[in-house]
Formats: sequence, structure tokens, C-alpha cells
Amino acid sequence: MSDTVTVTELRWNKDVYAPVGTDTTSWVPCTTTDGRPAALALDDVERETLGAKLLYLDRADDVVRDEFFEPGRLYERDGTTFRCEGLAPYPGSTELRAFGFERRGQPTARWAATVLSDRAWRKGWSDITCPEHGYECPPDPSAVDCTAGR
Repeated sequence: MSDTVTVTELRWNKDVYAPVGTDTTSWVPCTTTDGRPAALALDDVERETLGAKLLYLDRADDVVRDEFFEPGRLYERDGTTFRCEGLAPYPGSTELRAFGFERRGQPTARWAATVLSDRAWRKGWSDITCPEHGYECPPDPSAVDCTAGR
């Protein structure tokens, strides 16, 4: 046995995959500083001890919230608008993905298909769904009597 210890720095993108079936291992995909793929394997004890801290590391209050994108709602963040059409779990896990369309910039910009994760949700989206028209609110608020003002 060697007395040499090699330390490898890992970068984590906030994804954690829950155990599947009879396997009790949670997987935390990472990359090394030089871009090679790596992963952490968490057993039941490690998941309880470390898992919640990893998942909510960027939250000042460390409170777990059940909030996420909702189908039929419109969200905005830093000039990007997201129209949520549906939710589905990522294959082999219980982590939800929000499917829909996003546009950047002006309300008349073209929509593009997109998928957003819990990591994206935690970046701070505001629900801007029009109470009267839903996410189908016309982009020009002067066209209708709309208080949402898109």
C-alpha cells in the first residue's frame, strides 16, 4: 500500500440522481478541473448527512422548498421568458425537468424549445403569468386591457 494521497478537485453542476430500484446509491456527476468526467457515490448515511447541504448550498436560509415551474405558467429571469408546457422526471431519477419554450429579449422575439432543471429554477425565476389571459397574453399590453404589462 502506498502512503501517497492524490487529491482531485471536482466541479459539480448541482445534479444529484436518486437511487433507482434496489440500488441505494445516489450519484453526483462532476467533472475534474481539466474536464474529465467523474462522480461521487453517496450511500444512505452520506446522502442524509451531505445530500441536503449539497442540494441547497446556494440558498442563504437552507430551507428546502417544493416550488418548481408549473405547466401553463409564464416565468421571467434576466430578460429571458420561459413558457412551461409540462413536467417529466429525468429518466432513471425522480428529478423533474420543465419542458417548454423560451425567448430572450423583446416580447416579439421568436420562441425556442427548451428544458429546465431544478438548478435553473434556483436561479430565481419570477412568475409573470397574466391573471386574465394566462401565458397566452398578447405581447403588446396596449392591445388588451392587461395589468401584467408584457
